[in-house]
Parts: sequence; C-alpha cells; structure tokens
Amino acid sequence: MVSYSSQVKRVIWSIIAVLGLFNEVAQAGDWPKWRGPSADAYVAKGDLLPNMLGNTPKVLWKINVGSGHSAVVIQGDLLAISEEKDGFEVLRILEKHTGKELWKTAYGQTYPNDGFGAGPRCTPLFNEELIYVQTCRGKLSCLRVKDGSTVWSTDYQKNFNVKWIVNKAQNIGAASRRGYSGTPLVDGNHLICQVGSKDNAGVVCFNKHNGKVIWKSQNDLASYASPLIAEISGKKQFITLTTERLIGIDTTNGNMLWNEPVPTRAFRNVLTPVSTGNNIIVASHSEGMICVSGRGKSGKAILKWKNPKLKINLSTPVIIGKHLYGFAEKDRFICVDTRTGKLNWEERGFGSFYASALTDGKKILVLGQLGELVLIRPDPNKYEEIDRMQVCGKSWSFPGYSSGRLFVRDQKTLQCVQLLK
Repeated sequence: MVSYSSQVKRVIWSIIAVLGLFNEVAQAGDWPKWRGPSADAYVAKGDLLPNMLGNTPKVLWKINVGSGHSAVVIQGDLLAISEEKDGFEVLRILEKHTGKELWKTAYGQTYPNDGFGAGPRCTPLFNEELIYVQTCRGKLSCLRVKDGSTVWSTDYQKNFNVKWIVNKAQNIGAASRRGYSGTPLVDGNHLICQVGSKDNAGVVCFNKHNGKVIWKSQNDLASYASPLIAEISGKKQFITLTTERLIGIDTTNGNMLWNEPVPTRAFRNVLTPVSTGNNIIVASHSEGMICVSGRGKSGKAILKWKNPKLKINLSTPVIIGKHLYGFAEKDRFICVDTRTGKLNWEERGFGSFYASALTDGKKILVLGQLGELVLIRPDPNKYEEIDRMQVCGKSWSFPGYSSGRLFVRDQKTLQCVQLLK
C-alpha cells in the first residue's frame, strides 16, 4: 500500500515535471527582442536549426504587411510586427501559429526616409505583459500586450531636446537625421535607451513600468545601432555604438566606464556590439573591426586589437566558440578569429548590401538581401555550405525563429515557414 506521504511526493514531483516542461516549451518558443532571446542571434534553448532546407519553402501562413524594416518578435503564442499604414507606425499582434490578427494600434507618425522607404526600423520589445515600441522620429511608448493600450510614452524631441535634422545631407547626427533604428533593452525594472541628446541625455534609463527617468548619461548623438547589456571586467554594462564611439556605461547609475573612438564618414554606426568572454567586438564601414577587452574588476576596457580591412556596414555577426561569422562589405561572408582579429576565410554569393545571421551553435542560418536562405556549418578552417533555398523577396529585416519555424519579412509580406517538424 502506498502511503499518503508517498502519494503527496508523487503529486509534487508530477507538478514540478509539468511546470518544468511548460517552462522549457515557453523558453524554446520565444524570440522576444532584437536578435533573439539573449540578443546574440542564438535560437532559444531547446530550439535547433534544420539539417537541410529542401527545394521549396513549406509556408504555413502568409499575410500582407505595410512597409518597414523592423524585425518580428515572439512571446508565447503571440507575434508582434511593426509597419507603416496611412502615415503612422502601427503595431500588430498576431497569433503565432495562424497569423490571425488579434489587435493593432498606431503609436506614432511615420517618417518617409529617402532611399530606404517609409515605416518603422526599430524592433518591438516584448517584456511579459508589456511591449515597447519606438518610432523613427524618437517617440518611445510602453503598451499593454493584452490590448495595445498605452501605459506611458515619451518624445525625445520634446522631452530631451533632441534636434531633428531636416537637411539629410548634413553629416551630423544619425538617428535624428534618418530615423531611429536601435531598439532599447530591459534590465530588471529598467528600460535603457540611446536617446541621443546633447543635454546630458545621450543614454537614458527609465523605470520600465511608468517611464520615470532613473538616470541620464553622456552627450552622444544616437546612431542607428542597437545596444548590448553584458558583464565586462566585473561590472554589468550598457554597451552601444554612438555616432562617434563605442561606450560602456554602468547600468546602475549611468557612470561612464570606458569608451573607444569609432568615427565614420557619415556618423552612421549601425552594428550591435557582440561579446565573447571579457571582450566586446564591433565594426564599422570606415574603421573596420575592433575588439576591446576588460581589465581588472572596475568595469574598464581597452583596445585589444583592430583590423581596418574587416569593414562591416550593416550586418551584426554571430560568435561561435572563438570565432566570429558574418556578412561583411563587398559580398563577403567572413570568419574571424576573435582572439587576434585574423581573417580565416571569406566566401561570396550572399548579395551586395545586407544579410542576417542566426545560429544554434552548430549551424548558421543566413537570410540574404535578395531573400535566399543559406544553411552553413561553422568551421574556422573553411567555408562549408549545407543547403540553399529561396524563401522570400528582398529583405532587410532580421527573421524570427521559434520551435523550428522561421518568421520572415520581405517588403510586402510576412510568412511563417516550417523548417523543422
């Protein structure tokens, strides 16, 4: 006969097992922010990339979308996408499995950027019951996931004296000249943003629940880059490329910890910094690739190496082990030793301007500018392509990946493609 205490133990362990399974599934299905769950272009724990792509994509659903280049994000069974419609930037929440629209709301005026088209570039940011959106013109809003109602909002031009630059030919600013593209990041109860004001508000930390300003820091103008939060030399830091330098800021108080000059000809740094161990790597279209390394436990970092020939304009790379893989200028997919900055190999055939790259640590999935999907096996000694498949039209948007499904946006549609059963 089984004792009561034994029965209770079994029930408890059953509940723990079920909860554990639920958490694993929920984690595996999420892609809640720019470049995925950890903001490093790695798929979620439990997700895997396919072994092959096949000849034609298996499209589970497909919908029309308005213009814009912002990436899709996923939380649980919900998918969020921003688009331009009737002169406004609009957020739509869809059912992930069907593409059915649940609600939509306009959250700010759009900006018709010459050469790049109208529509949002900033990727929405899921954070449990809240979702954050930022317009090209610098209006930041916190919305409720359940219905799109506004919790709080702020305007960088009105509230932080950001100067909007009407003359796009002026080589000053970046985000304030052609529109904000970088997405903020949540850190605990804080939301930290590259605002770009010269009034000691280059970077601003808000209370994520009510929008109250916690701290302001620096006078850097905002670039097009999204930030990274990482621990370097013993301190958690907000790390980002501004228009002229790479900076590391203490997330608790906004104090500057270190900075490294990264000037460009048009003040348009774009890449999200990537971290490996105690190092931060970033690149630009004029300075090439640089690596800064943490020193001691004070949060400081200094230049470790620089390779002026490894120029990257738009595409943030991924790091697997001790090597970096990504799309560089002049149609080159490259592999770089992160310890030295040495170029191991390069391969052409991905397009001329942009390609997104995501990974599970064992394979790399690359979406080229012309909508071709390429599956690669990361090997520091040689380029090893597994498969290719045309999956969509022209795309400058980073795809989302959830439970073996790729959510890819081109200039007219959003589609869900099954890559794994």
